[in-house]
Amino acid sequence: MRTTDTLSIELPPRYCPLPAARHPDEAALARHTADWIDQFAPALTPRQKTRMRGNDCPGFYGRIMPRAPAERLRLAVDWCTLMFHLDDAYDEGHTPSATDRTGRFTDLTTRLVRVLEAPDARVDSPDDTFDTFIPAARDLALRAHRWATPTQVRRCVEAHRAWFLAMLWEFGHRAAHSTPALNDYAHLRRHTAAGAATLAWAEIIDGEEIPDRELSSPLVGALTELAFTTAAFDDDLFSYGKELWVARHEGAPPSGLGLVEILRRERSCTQQEALQTATELCNRLTHRYIELREQVGPRASRPLRAYLDHLDHLLPGNLEWGLSADRYRNPDGRSPGAVTTTGSWTHTPPADTSPPPIPSIAWWWDSLDQ
Repeated sequence: MRTTDTLSIELPPRYCPLPAARHPDEAALARHTADWIDQFAPALTPRQKTRMRGNDCPGFYGRIMPRAPAERLRLAVDWCTLMFHLDDAYDEGHTPSATDRTGRFTDLTTRLVRVLEAPDARVDSPDDTFDTFIPAARDLALRAHRWATPTQVRRCVEAHRAWFLAMLWEFGHRAAHSTPALNDYAHLRRHTAAGAATLAWAEIIDGEEIPDRELSSPLVGALTELAFTTAAFDDDLFSYGKELWVARHEGAPPSGLGLVEILRRERSCTQQEALQTATELCNRLTHRYIELREQVGPRASRPLRAYLDHLDHLLPGNLEWGLSADRYRNPDGRSPGAVTTTGSWTHTPPADTSPPPIPSIAWWWDSLDQ
């Protein structure tokens, strides 16, 4: 780690033997999304639009769904672009106080959920800062309702409610300048990272509804939670440099809402030791995911097989994307290349594959039936 205007972090090797893939039409998807931003967010500044494009949502979803029809994948890429902008806008505190920021976020997200439920519902607000989000969300919802079954719409709406509720939990910690316990963070991180919301769009794009008896089974539930949590913890690894850079420029300690910093504070260890421990935890979760994934037999329906294929691609794809996306290399949207995070992969399983001492997620190591 360097302490000048740039910062570099090298991550310990990540165990991830799953193969990565790329969508062949990512460039065309990027051009479409740039046009979509201009259409639905004309009031944004050029810097904001550049930052939205730099998040590389085509590369993110293109790695999760490398074989999806591009004209349908646009829906998820546009959603991802808008939601990263939402996260940036409210996470960075552009409003005068934490209370005001939380209140406005709550007001906006309840409207967004209603638009997803009923695209024609009137949810306009006198707050003109919402003008960036509501029309764009309505466009997404109208497109989704043309393709989705009622069950898929319900799953998508519920996933967004879970995501926004978890973000309010984060806001509470930010306002109190407090650090959550690892046990609490571990089971909520898949929600704060919008795991279910991300894959809800994938089901709509695929077109076929996953039978609830399969999606709600203990084995698929564990696989889902493992994949979402591992990907979210990986986000914490490759965003740690951004957290440190922002904290240094703000003259404040790093946020306590990331896996590495939570481990550092809870275990009173160094940053490097915390990075090592966090990586070892991700490796252990990946190993358990692969163990359980092998138990899903030929009884899985075609929609479920497609869903599990997306989870398989999420883990390596998210790692590749996160280490290259400007979202983490340009920490404030004005400093391109300020943060560099490097990492490597290994196919060698971790030495310790036992359940980690985290009670809220220990059930993933239970005996599970499909």
